[in-house]
Amino acid sequence: MKNKNWFIILLALLFLIITILVINNNYFVINLNNSVKIFIETHQSPTIQNFMLSITKVVNVYEATIIFLIFGLLLILKNKKSFYIFAISTIFGTISSWIIKTLTQIQRPSLLIEHNLSFPSSHATVATIFLLSGIFLISPLIKSNFSRNIFLITVSIIFPLVIFSRIYLSVHWTSDVVAGVILGLISFVFAKKCANISKKKL
Repeated sequence: MKNKNWFIILLALLFLIITILVINNNYFVINLNNSVKIFIETHQSPTIQNFMLSITKVVNVYEATIIFLIFGLLLILKNKKSFYIFAISTIFGTISSWIIKTLTQIQRPSLLIEHNLSFPSSHATVATIFLLSGIFLISPLIKSNFSRNIFLITVSIIFPLVIFSRIYLSVHWTSDVVAGVILGLISFVFAKKCANISKKKL
């Protein structure tokens, strides 16, 4: 338990440091964001662009809700503790992301596709939570080795691609996405801690 406490503290400190650097327009962060943006823009193709536009929708509100319901139904039928971890992490990550966006007021690199605030990336946060939930909560419940491997391969490809698509499509800065991934990790570890504490009390 102590190791988990240190891990979540380190993640929280890392997230705080990135947030402070972003708010203060740190030169390193600005340079990194612009360098990645320019590199991607010079290596874009219409085919990849269309693919990324499709893949990024996987965790849009409507699609993410469907995934949440499917994952949630599988978990609540098989393992209620895992369901609580999944539900708490998703809700915590989503609400935290919205609150931080409101407080930081960071604008997106491009307002052509999406118009709301940028930091951190909610897509990256939710995709990270779904990825971790798929690997650590759902896959152990799948009895067939073949089905489990197919599921693991699928979630391990789709959700990281969703995360990358946010940078590729220039709807988020690299710092937004990195912070979103860290927030997703924090949300998942925090939810596991809450579930373990609740189980002990019961």
